[in-house]
Order: sequence, then C-alpha cells, then structure tokens
Amino acid sequence: MSRIMAIDYGDVRIGIALTDPLKIISSGYKTLKNCKNIFDAILDICRLKDVESIVIGIPLDQNSEIGTTAKKVLRFTKKLDNFLRENKLNIPIYEQDERYSTFEALDIMKTMKIKKKNKKNLIDQIAASAILNNFMKSSNKKKLDIDSIIV
Repeated sequence: MSRIMAIDYGDVRIGIALTDPLKIISSGYKTLKNCKNIFDAILDICRLKDVESIVIGIPLDQNSEIGTTAKKVLRFTKKLDNFLRENKLNIPIYEQDERYSTFEALDIMKTMKIKKKNKKNLIDQIAASAILNNFMKSSNKKKLDIDSIIV
C-alpha cells in the first residue's frame, strides 16, 4: 500500500513526514540534511515507502503571495520533480500553505515536553507532519504545475 509524503523544506534541514499505508495518520519520519545528496535521499524514501504523492509546504507571505522564501521552495520542488522523473518515478507533487506549520510544531513539542536538545531534529519532522495533516484535511488539494515554475 502506498503513502503520501510531506516535505518541510529548509536551507539546512528538510523534514519528512509520511502517512500510514491507509492514509489516515501522518507521522514525522526523518530529518534530512539539505546537502548535495538530498534528492537521492528523497528518492530512496519514495521507493522504500512506496510514495504515491508528495506534498510540499509553500511558505506564502501574510498576503498569501509567493515571496522570496516560497520561490526558493518552488525551485527546489522543480529540481526534485526533474530528478524523480529522471529516475523513472512520476510522482505528483501538491502544494500546501505552510505559514504556520513551525508554530504548530513548536506547540506540539511544548505539549509533549520535548527537551531543547532534541528540538532541532524533531521540529522539521513535526512541521512536515503538520503540513501533511493540513493537506489531508483540506478539500482544496492543489497539484503544483511544475512546468510553469521558473527557476
């Protein structure tokens, strides 16, 4: 059974969350270092976990506009899509507004009383899980038009 993956992009770390095979529950899966091998690492997860679609958090600004950070995420998304296709994986990528995912993650971590030293690696996973939860609850699932993204 396949899963949905969510990505919380960051310049240093990338949080990954996955649904269960029935696509009912989302959980933080892994925090990856954003380095030259990031696409290989994501490809491996897609194959290992039978990922059927990807949700990427787009950090829109307060006016719901695409700002500098969102453009960076969209460039990353286009490169990821190209890399997956080159490796024979045609996985649709959806966008999800992620403006408040880090705040949601911090609230969850506060409730769970997670110690400060563990926060750095967990916050990105929990934020990715929040993105995925919001996507699963949404009735307006918007597939990204990768071809229209200008890098």
